[in-house]
Amino acid sequence: MDCAVFRESLSAALDGEPGPVPEAEVERHLGGCSACRAWQEQAARLRRSMVRQAPAVPDLTAAILATAPPPAREKWAARVALALVGLVQSGLGFAEFLVPGDGHAGHTGALPAIHLSNESAAWNLALGIGLLWAALRPRAAGAQLPLFGGFALVLGVVSAVDLSDGEVGAGRLLTHGFLVVGIVLMVLVHREHRRRPAPAPVSADALDNGDDVRLPEHDAPASLAPVRPRFPRRPAGRHRAA
Repeated sequence: MDCAVFRESLSAALDGEPGPVPEAEVERHLGGCSACRAWQEQAARLRRSMVRQAPAVPDLTAAILATAPPPAREKWAARVALALVGLVQSGLGFAEFLVPGDGHAGHTGALPAIHLSNESAAWNLALGIGLLWAALRPRAAGAQLPLFGGFALVLGVVSAVDLSDGEVGAGRLLTHGFLVVGIVLMVLVHREHRRRPAPAPVSADALDNGDDVRLPEHDAPASLAPVRPRFPRRPAGRHRAA
């Protein structure tokens, strides 16, 4: 048998793996082959020079956990207050549906006053639902801030003009205060949600219990459509050089 096969078995034995030749035959071959014995000694010296034992490292897990700050608790005060304001805002919308007011009587024009009152009730109800949703899902608060802020800005300008002209009373303006309070609370909820750290992708329980963590499978990319040649093509001999 060729010495290369025995040397492959010797290399596998140095790595603690089985080789292609049984150990007894390898020992008999080494007894009569000085070249393979020299190769084995040289391979062992080379492995000892390359493979070194890692230095012992102390376990600092307990010390790190003892000095690490505890995770911040979620603050529910702003979310609860936002939910209460959302309920009040929704109640105002329901009240306008049940008892239509005459606050739009001076702005009717070609539209009936009852329709403008229903539009105002629908807006108040929609704003209340938006505030409730932001309290339930804090991550949605930031996406709703541009809408609520723009509406409050335009409403503030229009209300100031109507108040100066005497077309709206102070009682009607006070109902808009809930919207302003709701926007302030929504900003607080949004900032509190951004301060909280993102959850770890893999839970500690899954690692401690020895559960297999599987990465999500990605679909294979769709194959590109073949490029169809444009016809008719001119012969290469008729192309003019630049």
